[in-house]
Amino acid sequence: MRKLFLVIVVLIGCHCFHADAQHGNHSLRIVSNDDYDTPLYGAALYVDSLGKGVVSNISGHIATRDFPEGTYSCRVSFLGFDPVVRTLVFPLTEDVVIALDASTQELDGVTIEESAYRSVQMQQAKLSTIDVSALNLINVPRLLGEPDLIRMIQNLPGVKTETDFTGGFFVRGGRNDQNLILLDGVPVYNPWHLFGLFSAFNTEAIERVELTKGVFPAQYGSRLSSVLDIELQKGDTRNGAGYLTISPLSASFSHGRPINQKTSVLLSLRRTYLDPVFWVSDPILSTPDNSYKNRYNFFDFNFKLVHKFNAEHRLETGVFYGNDKLKAENTYTQTSYSLSSEESKPYSDNILNYGWRNITGSVKFITEKERYQSVSHLFTSWYQADNQYYYGDFNYLHENLDGQITTELYFDQHFKQYFTDYGAQQDFTFYLSDRVTLSTGGQWLYHVFTESNVFREQEYGYTGDRSDYWDTPPPSIELMLNKMNGDTAVTNSHEISGYVGAALELGKLSIYPGVRLQYFSQGQYLHLMPRVNMEYRVNKSLMLSAGYGHFTQYLQSLSLDFMRVPADRWFWSNELRPPALSKATTLGVGVTIPKVGLLSIEGYYKLQTGLLNFSLEQQAGAIQGDGLIPQFTQETISGEGEAYGVEFLLNRKIGDVTGWVGYTLSWAYNRFDEINGGLAFPSRLDKRHDIQTFVNWDFAKHWSLGLLFNFKSGQPLTFSTQYYLYRSDPLGIEDYHGNSQVIIKQNNYRLPAYHRLDLNLIWRDRKVFKRKSEISLNVINVYNHFNVLTITKGTSLDNLSNGSFRASSKNKYISQMPIMPVISLRIGLGKDQKWVD
Repeated sequence: MRKLFLVIVVLIGCHCFHADAQHGNHSLRIVSNDDYDTPLYGAALYVDSLGKGVVSNISGHIATRDFPEGTYSCRVSFLGFDPVVRTLVFPLTEDVVIALDASTQELDGVTIEESAYRSVQMQQAKLSTIDVSALNLINVPRLLGEPDLIRMIQNLPGVKTETDFTGGFFVRGGRNDQNLILLDGVPVYNPWHLFGLFSAFNTEAIERVELTKGVFPAQYGSRLSSVLDIELQKGDTRNGAGYLTISPLSASFSHGRPINQKTSVLLSLRRTYLDPVFWVSDPILSTPDNSYKNRYNFFDFNFKLVHKFNAEHRLETGVFYGNDKLKAENTYTQTSYSLSSEESKPYSDNILNYGWRNITGSVKFITEKERYQSVSHLFTSWYQADNQYYYGDFNYLHENLDGQITTELYFDQHFKQYFTDYGAQQDFTFYLSDRVTLSTGGQWLYHVFTESNVFREQEYGYTGDRSDYWDTPPPSIELMLNKMNGDTAVTNSHEISGYVGAALELGKLSIYPGVRLQYFSQGQYLHLMPRVNMEYRVNKSLMLSAGYGHFTQYLQSLSLDFMRVPADRWFWSNELRPPALSKATTLGVGVTIPKVGLLSIEGYYKLQTGLLNFSLEQQAGAIQGDGLIPQFTQETISGEGEAYGVEFLLNRKIGDVTGWVGYTLSWAYNRFDEINGGLAFPSRLDKRHDIQTFVNWDFAKHWSLGLLFNFKSGQPLTFSTQYYLYRSDPLGIEDYHGNSQVIIKQNNYRLPAYHRLDLNLIWRDRKVFKRKSEISLNVINVYNHFNVLTITKGTSLDNLSNGSFRASSKNKYISQMPIMPVISLRIGLGKDQKWVD
């Protein structure tokens, strides 16, 4: 607590120091004439008598220090607003705010080539950054009727996913844990619902989303592959805006509105209503001898409060909560007979509990002046995963040489992870001139991480023979076996970082250099990471870009190559486990095509070291038990990764037909000394060709049709090429205990190519409960293509006429998502909803 107090004092002191530095310097600010004085970025102030003009920065401020002393008639204008003429005296003797009214004049076709708001990612890594929130999220076909942010991201060039049922995303050959996911600046871990089927972020509550795949700015650290920056809405629409969305899976609600002239609030929540499905299905599936009791639900909640003290200072606070809980129980009963009675009693009991939860909290104080911007941020992020599998066999008979019969057997697997981040961050941006911007800041993170993996097995029995068991009451039960194994890991560490970056406009050339210094206390690791992005505008239609950067990551998660459960194990770096390091290079070209949009082509090359994995022996041992939760080990091996490729993206934003076409040609390899004889092998995400196409057609006034098509090369898979017997009984070939698999290489086989067409038909401007609404029909996998999830190995054995046997493989394909039509309803709340018309 003392450390946290000192950090707060330092942040406040830094803010006061810079506020005092600005004392006496008055500013000129251009805003929209609304209730919230929305700053206008790119507004122009022009002085006719001087033949000189300047443009406002991101906070709406105009730099006036270069104007000579005197009184001037100034014209202020901004696209879509009525211009005004004001008489100003320079230097300013007081703060001046000029409010522009939105123009009501209907303009002929105007093409906006660039968003008015440009984040640091969009400014510095333009071709590598995709403004996801501008890609028409609502019109993209929705899995199970749920509009989902992460599912949208999985359909972008350079981004891959493993299966239809796998959450997360993999960027340019990097793993899922190499993506920094920020919700209003707070890192979030494993934010998935329904075992990764879709994300825990309510799409209706999101204001801005940007994905940076390349050399992201020095402001961001602790990840190797990408930054997904998510900003929630501020709720500052003057009449309130929100939506109620109802799908077969869940219902979601979001609403934002001002409380008064200075304060606004956003509230969103979502919950599944699968509970009644299980209430109905359990009795149907149950029999007198076999009963089921299954329960599953998820819930997420967002709250954001924004208070504007004045035009330059505001406070933003927010809370995010996401929770998933599954309990599946199966009890099998058996009728037991004795000489005197007949009794039904439990024969076996299986209980599976899976649960994971995210909670974040954030307080952010923002100051925006003419010459600088300050952001002071305190936050916490908490993640918990608690998974358990219990199995009990209460009438299991096993006779050994001593005549001993076991009558009760059970084992219990429990895997838990809890970790919390406490963080403080300070960022400054200085607008030194129209062509030079300097950014600097620092971050302190305190990580508290605890996990345990426990396997306990007990066995009860008595001494006697089988006739005694049936004819006489059994003797007293005694404990025959009581064993427990597992491990516990506790990590407390400090992560401290500082950065400096700049934006230099040199005519047609723009350079964005930066450097980040990062320290991690476990292992005393210190890394200096330079980064640079460059952009050269040949003309208005052609742009060239390049980037290079170093990155480091101290937290990695591992899963079994052949099992997908939400029990991935997280590992922090320490003295024996070095962090993962990466060097990335990008080179691209962007071409603006009139009346179509931007065509971007970007190549990349990435080298990674310090990648963690389990050895093949450890992975095999992890699933030797009968449980559904693997018995993970703390032992890891370290290896390397290499990824390279080229991405194409053509995005059309205007007209009745909009959408994008993306194509990725890529390679991704891993190498570990202990795997595959030390030779490089394709990673699970090495899918050579990847095509993503989305087309939205507004074919009638209130109707639109969205089509999403995906094609991906087959995923690598480790598959045995031969079997050999190690027992004399030839029938043992059908038993895993009687044969061994021959595996020559890691990931030596590829599944068939994947392709799928999804459809979203939307009917807008309907009235439901007297409110403007839309109805959508979503069809997943329209032509019901059989996309292979995995292969189950099998062998058949035939008796030949000569008395010998013939063995042949009998493998089966397991399918992914079949055709699935779903209807969902979206109802507008408030009067300022944004509808896609």
